[in-house]
Amino acid sequence: MSERCSCGIGLIGGGVVGGGVVELLLRRKELLARRTGIELELLAVADIDRERVAALGVPENRIVSDYRRLFDNPEIRIVVELIGGVGVAAEAVLASLDAGRRVVTANKALLANRGREIFSRARGNGVGVAFEAAVAGGIPLIASIRDGLIVNRTQSLLGIVNGTCNYILSQMAASGRSFADCLAEAQRLGFAEADPSADIDGLDSGHKLALLSALAFETWVDFPALHIEGIRGIKDDDIRITRDLGYTLKLLAIARPEHPPETVGEDGKGGDEAGGRLFLSVHPALLRNGDPLAGVSGSLNAVRTVGDAVRESMFYGRGAGRYPTASAVVSDIAMTASSLIFGDGYRGWLPPERNAYEPAPMDDYRTRYYLRFAVRDRPGVLGNIATALGSHRVSIAAAHQFENDHPDGFASVCIFSHLAREGDIRASLAEIGGMDFLRDKPVLIRIED
Repeated sequence: MSERCSCGIGLIGGGVVGGGVVELLLRRKELLARRTGIELELLAVADIDRERVAALGVPENRIVSDYRRLFDNPEIRIVVELIGGVGVAAEAVLASLDAGRRVVTANKALLANRGREIFSRARGNGVGVAFEAAVAGGIPLIASIRDGLIVNRTQSLLGIVNGTCNYILSQMAASGRSFADCLAEAQRLGFAEADPSADIDGLDSGHKLALLSALAFETWVDFPALHIEGIRGIKDDDIRITRDLGYTLKLLAIARPEHPPETVGEDGKGGDEAGGRLFLSVHPALLRNGDPLAGVSGSLNAVRTVGDAVRESMFYGRGAGRYPTASAVVSDIAMTASSLIFGDGYRGWLPPERNAYEPAPMDDYRTRYYLRFAVRDRPGVLGNIATALGSHRVSIAAAHQFENDHPDGFASVCIFSHLAREGDIRASLAEIGGMDFLRDKPVLIRIED
């Protein structure tokens, strides 16, 4: 192309990720122009800390304190929101859409909580929202599911999508240290925030699951409808016991239809229309040590999908960080600019107007379970537990007793169930919880193998 077109960009937020985006846009300007045929021009950055933005090399006359100033420049056609949260960020995104700008964002909390409103506004204004960086940082996951797997009906999605939790659990398994010790280390190293609640309580993973389920299953579920458990209560005892029995503990984001679409056969048959109920859950889970996801350690992320035509795919890489996330943001900017300049019709992604699935209650979830009971070491205890489980249709696959592993004379009884319904497991534990031989509340961890 002898002459390059240009596309103006306005950025809101010059913090960690925003600063990375500025650096990549300025330093890789020629590379981006060569690969896209478009001059991506950063025309304005809105941030209350003007000095921070100026230090990135942005000219003073292109720095504003109020994001609304971006709309004064008709050459700004793409607005990038990187301030986070669901307050001012929502105002900025909605205002941008109303002003006819296309939006790029990394804000998973915003989209998970107010996505229905935001995507509806985008559709009404004939524009779109791109959010590759909102899930799994630098892994090109959104584009892969949206575009690369477009012909597939997804049979399942399973992922490690929070690097903080994965780092903590990996360190607990490797060192035998407690959750509190490994969390403190993660904070010292910068893998965890000073207030890590959103990560360790599963909320961050839940935000990402809401977006992934919309893409993979054509189903938009409001965030409060998701089942979310974090890792705050995980004990080093359970990691040690299950590791020795061949399992690795991870915090997983899971989307799984109650009745997955059939696999497309070699003769082209199968692959019936999707429908029914969809389980959406974030929870700690045990994986067999040989499972590829079990080997994802440290702060890395990985997502495994199964499609009815492509079968199994796995996406692996850095889930967060200044430059991995900025890389995904710039990718969305380039794709959006290309659609504006060359008119390919791409507007980002908009959720379906009709959901393919209905959310399923967690009580109907079916999997295998690991149960641990701290019990008084006396005759009949295991029999009482087995009777209670059996009365609620829970079958025992294996049982292990670790005698005198508590200094106060209590022992651990660990049970692995056969496939069971969650509601039946919960009813069993409620009954066992009232028995006089227990020292602590029973432990429940799902097995996803």
